[in-house]
Amino acid sequence: MIDISEPQGSISVTADQLLSRTFTFRVAKNDTIISEDFVFHKNGFLIGYSHPNEMFWEIDSAGVNILDQNGGITCQLSSQPGPDGMIRLGGYFRDPGSDYAQTGNFHILEENSSDSHTKIQSFDLFDTLVARRCYDPLEIFRIVERKSGVANFADKRHRVEMSMFGHRPYGLDDIYDIMVADAFLTEKQASVLKWMELEEEWDHLFPIGDVVARVNADDIVISDMYLPYAFIERVLREKCGLNNKLYLSNYGKHHRLIWPEILDAYELRSHFGDNIQADIISPSSFGIGVNLVTISKWDRTEDILHAIGLGPYAHAVRETRLHVFDPNIHIRHALNAQASVNIPLMILGTFWIRHLAEQQGADKILMAARDCNLWYEMVSSRHFAKAGMPQSDYIRISRSVCYIESAEYEAYLQGKLGRQNLLVDFVGTGRSLGMIIERMGRRDAITPCVLIGEPKLANATEFLPQTLILKDFHTHRIFFEALNASLDGSAVLTVLDNHRLSVLTQDNEFSDLARTIIAAMRETFGHFMSGLDRFDPSQTIPTLDALKSAADAIAELIPAWGPKLTALQREQKNNLSLGNPFNAVKIA
Repeated sequence: MIDISEPQGSISVTADQLLSRTFTFRVAKNDTIISEDFVFHKNGFLIGYSHPNEMFWEIDSAGVNILDQNGGITCQLSSQPGPDGMIRLGGYFRDPGSDYAQTGNFHILEENSSDSHTKIQSFDLFDTLVARRCYDPLEIFRIVERKSGVANFADKRHRVEMSMFGHRPYGLDDIYDIMVADAFLTEKQASVLKWMELEEEWDHLFPIGDVVARVNADDIVISDMYLPYAFIERVLREKCGLNNKLYLSNYGKHHRLIWPEILDAYELRSHFGDNIQADIISPSSFGIGVNLVTISKWDRTEDILHAIGLGPYAHAVRETRLHVFDPNIHIRHALNAQASVNIPLMILGTFWIRHLAEQQGADKILMAARDCNLWYEMVSSRHFAKAGMPQSDYIRISRSVCYIESAEYEAYLQGKLGRQNLLVDFVGTGRSLGMIIERMGRRDAITPCVLIGEPKLANATEFLPQTLILKDFHTHRIFFEALNASLDGSAVLTVLDNHRLSVLTQDNEFSDLARTIIAAMRETFGHFMSGLDRFDPSQTIPTLDALKSAADAIAELIPAWGPKLTALQREQKNNLSLGNPFNAVKIA
């Protein structure tokens, strides 16, 4: 038996060693074997064995960390004596249900003689490794119809393909040949429209980051698509950045024809795909492990946007969500929350601001640093200018400068004003905004607005801001502050510098990981913003009631995200204290 009474020292195993072996996973108590197929994946996944408590891994100076579905460490493994130089790791289980408190269960990973780690995986391509920006594949045909002017093309194109599906092998040329034979298209039209269809397919395809990251160098890709092999191969190479072997089976998966050939050539661990028949039922009948990929479908927030008439924004959000990936699970969770919760709420908030500007006759939108650092870029974008959004400005503001009387700061702030103004913050009580507005005597010209206010605002009698929704601080607001964290310092005071006003800021004290997360969230937001250039805003926008209902539904998703954002939330809590004028170190 292994001696588990004392830690055995620092880790001496490398990532390459972990990736090139298969391990037995057991509990020392009663010597219970949980899995003999425990395999490490290069991008932090665990394969062969999976449980919510053991889903990801990382290696650092302290050991090999096994992480749960939320990214929490459930076991920190260190080197243990092993037979004949074989790798053996051990550590005590930490219970996620008890705030990751260490238990008495000692977990052991020990190298075994299995070659399971050498087994390959197979992947479907469309809606698994790549997705279409338009979501509905028939939309490609409708786009070709609109651009070509050939009436009823989309319907005819679809009906011809369905007439062959399940009856005979076919390719794209066969579909267009039939349309020519039916005298629906001329030879020239068929040639032109076929190339137009391929161009539209290409322009609408983008990689699904989370699934592409699961592909190893020796894995294979199997597609049932009818498109030309050279085109499909180019999608794999250029869209996904993969050089894996490609099999184009013309519904060989669907009809269970391809698997004998695959199994003769490869030791196949599992198959990933989105189609129940072709990717799940079919390979399962040959004893192949399967993984149903549903990530390309609409998620809850995208459905919410669709329901209130913001379909184009739902498409842009979906593309951003599918695009993101990072091997670090904490970064990945933050990026997913940014795409699935924060950006959709900003979209609703921007239309809310548009409504308020019209109601108040506002010609200037003042967006508060720092919580609005991302939202400002949306509100001030060219896209929303087309929707009639007034001019906006990003202002240095904080609780400190609002509560400390300063003629210099009042001069700075009033210098940003228009005739009628909305002073906007992302989250808070609005008291700070009300305080500075009252002190300047500008209630007639400035309306404070807070996208997410606290419930107690409903009974406030002074400094009452406009709010889109009211949510409790600890279960909602703190997470939005974290998702909108900025590397900018907090404004602490305003000084005269050679007769010019300068707002001094206090640096944040974020860790290196938090800084990386914040930078990655900004990059994800930028990816979304680039997608807005593909369409014009609708001139008919949702009602205020619809926006409020949708925003409330999205915010209600935040508590479920909480455990995944613990690292970022902790960092943000440390930065919530009032700015200290004596620590002002940077001139904005």
